[in-house]
Amino acid sequence: MVVLQRNEVRRSRIIFFLTLILSAVTLVGTAINFSRASEPARLFLVLLALLAITAVVLCLLQLYAYPKRSQVLLFQNEEAIVVATNALHEGFKLRFLRDILGEQVTAFSDEDRLRWKTLEADGFYATLHVHNVRKVIMLRLCTMIFDDVFFADRNNRWEHHDSSSTAEPSFSKREMPPLTSWKSST
Repeated sequence: MVVLQRNEVRRSRIIFFLTLILSAVTLVGTAINFSRASEPARLFLVLLALLAITAVVLCLLQLYAYPKRSQVLLFQNEEAIVVATNALHEGFKLRFLRDILGEQVTAFSDEDRLRWKTLEADGFYATLHVHNVRKVIMLRLCTMIFDDVFFADRNNRWEHHDSSSTAEPSFSKREMPPLTSWKSST
C-alpha cells in the first residue's frame, strides 16, 4: 500500500483536471479537423482521439476514487478517550495509533459497543478505547494522520482541528461534526 502525503494527493488531483481539459480540447480538435484531413492524418486523428478517450476514462476513475477527508472523533470520558473514524478502510492509521499507544489501548465491553453503535448512523465507527493518555498527546497524534480531528470533552464541548494542509494546526474552532444521531457524550 502506498500512502501519499496530503500535498501530493492535491497535486495529483490538479493533474487529473488538467488531463481532462487537455483531452477535451484534443477531442474537439480531432472532430473539427477529421473531415478535412488526408487518409494517413485521419488514422493519426483516430488514434489521438482514442488516447484522449482513454485518458478521460482513467482520470474520471481516479477522481471518483479520490480519498475523502479522513475524520476522527475523540470522546473523553473520565480517564478514557474513545476514537471513532469515518472510514473502516483506514486500518493502517489505526494500527499506527495502536502501536504507539501500546498498553493504553483496551477492548470495548459489550455495553460500550452498544453505546457507541449510534455513531454508525452518521458514518463513524468507534475503533479504539484508550486509557490514561493525555488529550494533548492524542490530539497531536491524530492531527498528524487525519484531516479533521474533532474532540469532545466531558462537558460535551467540541473542538475542531483542521489538519488537511498541515499536521500542526495553530488553532481550533468550536464546531461539532455533522452528527444527527449523537446526543451527548455523558
